[in-house]
Amino acid sequence: MENNRKAMRRRSILVGRLLDDDGGSIRCMVTDMSTTGAKVKTDAELPIGAEIYLKIDKFNDLRRAEVVWLREGYTGLQFSKAITNPPAAMAAFLEPIAD
Repeated sequence: MENNRKAMRRRSILVGRLLDDDGGSIRCMVTDMSTTGAKVKTDAELPIGAEIYLKIDKFNDLRRAEVVWLREGYTGLQFSKAITNPPAAMAAFLEPIAD
């Protein structure tokens, strides 16, 4: 299977929230993340192309993202801007794990 990822991903279990421009908030679990996007598990049905914010509680971080795929209860998000200068805790989390 070909891997078209733009950045290395890091598997995770992070609590987050999906926020819309109208103030709506939906709890989610971030199950993997990279500097360019995230995969989240949620009961919400968001349409592909929807613009939302992902707030990751552990890092107190808010990212604008677009829904780019939906699959079996998971939602793929692409960040509007890649994470280039993360806070220290997030930078450590995003570091690749050595084999």
